Amino acid sequence: MSILLRLCLLLFLSRATLALEPFSAVYELSFNGEKKGETHFSLKLDDNGYSFEAFTQPVGPLAERDRKHEVLETSHGHFDNSRPEPDSYYYAVRSGSETLMTEFFFDWSKKQLTVRGDSQSQKFRLEEGTQDRLSYLLRAMALLDGSQREAQFPRVSLEGSERITLKRKLQKYISTPAGRFLAREISITSDKPGVSRFLWLASRQGGIPLLLIQENAKGKVRMELLKIEEQ
Repeated sequence: MSILLRLCLLLFLSRATLALEPFSAVYELSFNGEKKGETHFSLKLDDNGYSFEAFTQPVGPLAERDRKHEVLETSHGHFDNSRPEPDSYYYAVRSGSETLMTEFFFDWSKKQLTVRGDSQSQKFRLEEGTQDRLSYLLRAMALLDGSQREAQFPRVSLEGSERITLKRKLQKYISTPAGRFLAREISITSDKPGVSRFLWLASRQGGIPLLLIQENAKGKVRMELLKIEEQ
């Protein structure tokens, strides 16, 4: 491969990766119309990859019952072209003086996923393109500027694995507590029945999530942008 071709390839890969932009934002969480908590998202990017964090605290009656109840999620990974590949995912719930933790480790060379909790560790086959509960949002954000209009992959979480499909849809303006934004809809479908999800990303603010709605037989969870802290 010529030096010129190598430089062009590196330039292409860099641009594809940089379609994502770092940001810090706060979201309101509600269930069936009742505010339940606030989540702080923080995405950092560097030459080695990404670090994506979500920190959730309760508000209202939930906070009064347990002010120390917190949920922390972190996803660290790299990029294969514009596609995020998680290396590790960490989930921790603190309630009172007790903290329960679960870690996911993605070994792409061995195609092996290790899930480690407080008392046990399990290994599973790692499928191509697998994402975690945070990195799948980066995969959706990458669809905004890429040539692909659709992405399909497994997503792993504490509830197990599901195969989801993302599809880039039309744009429209939506209003949030943080303001009015031109938004691109990303439809999310799953091979698990009974769950519907709707995601809107900011078309002019680097694909920042604006609104995520998840609905099942138990009710509707809504995550809506309150404010952008840094971009």
